[in-house]
Amino acid sequence: MASLERFLRTRLRLKVNRAKSAVARPWDRKFLGYSVTSHRVPKLKVSKESVKRF
Repeated sequence: MASLERFLRTRLRLKVNRAKSAVARPWDRKFLGYSVTSHRVPKLKVSKESVKRF
């Protein structure tokens, strides 16, 4: 996380919100109501929480 934060801050001049940010595999995280499958060919799918709310 520290090296990614340093890269984003120095090279891209972006601020990182540590409370909202995390470093994890794409299939372990959700973004804007979607998650990524962990199959051989990755695909986007609607997250379970979004379906439950709907």
